[in-house]
Amino acid sequence: MARETLRRWVDRLATDFREGARVYELTLAQGFRLAANCRTYPAHRSVLIEEAEKALRHSRFWYSHLVLIQALTLLALPHDPGETLRERGHGSDPRGLVGFWTSIAGGGNPAPQPGSGTAHPLVLEVAELCVEALIDRHPERHCWLDEREIVGRVGSVSPQPGIRRLQKSWLPPSHGWAVLEPRAQRLLADVMLLLNLADRGRDNDQRARRLSRASRAELPPCLTIDRSAMRVTLTRRQAHDVQPGATCIDDCPFRLCPLPPKGDELPYQMDEAFCAHQIDLVGRWFRSPGRADWQAVNREDLRTFWREMSERMAPAWRK
Repeated sequence: MARETLRRWVDRLATDFREGARVYELTLAQGFRLAANCRTYPAHRSVLIEEAEKALRHSRFWYSHLVLIQALTLLALPHDPGETLRERGHGSDPRGLVGFWTSIAGGGNPAPQPGSGTAHPLVLEVAELCVEALIDRHPERHCWLDEREIVGRVGSVSPQPGIRRLQKSWLPPSHGWAVLEPRAQRLLADVMLLLNLADRGRDNDQRARRLSRASRAELPPCLTIDRSAMRVTLTRRQAHDVQPGATCIDDCPFRLCPLPPKGDELPYQMDEAFCAHQIDLVGRWFRSPGRADWQAVNREDLRTFWREMSERMAPAWRK
């Protein structure tokens, strides 16, 4: 019964081209990621892989691609986290496997062609992290299970192989953002910023419209060149007549800025300590790897942005 229900929902992705489809597309992708976290190799694992790959083909939103590639990575890990890579055959080429997933993302039913698939910078970055997870067998350093959950705690995991073998989940409940490597922490931060711009609204119609505008192969300028457009310090009074797109640079096709004003809860809450740590990740030296490839923002401006975000997310009793 559950398998048939899952298949019906995945099949719906292939035929539903309405804007509202993006809303349940996100929920379906997250369901795959939660199911993939089980380390016990359930009997329906092969069905999950088949349906997740089909969902990846027919999903149209970059975030769905990101989540499904993470889910497929967890499903591709061996039962024993201490097992090394095979020398040949299935499971011996993590880069080829993840490359296949990126090539089918959003491509529909046809077989992928050279150069096809997603070109979204955030999805390509998560793909690189997933390759590392398949190589070192430590997905907790490169992947996460839920953006809202992981950013709310610093977290910890046991490095002991014996304990890891006994755990029922690849990403245990204690998993937090500090467990992630710096590259993954930077990626997680920008994923959440873009979701806070796009995945919001009082009803599903509003959400669907913004998700459709954000369903592009590139990033908005507010993440790449000018973060001031997000107006982190905007108050409710100042935002009274400010509509989505009002603070975007003139040629921005996304029309999503600014962020919800101060005092309004962000759809994807970002912890104060997590935002403050982003300042440290930026670094101060020209050669320090403090920015992602898509971040052309001046380092000082990037530090200022995260300092304002950290102050915004401070608890009320400290303000």
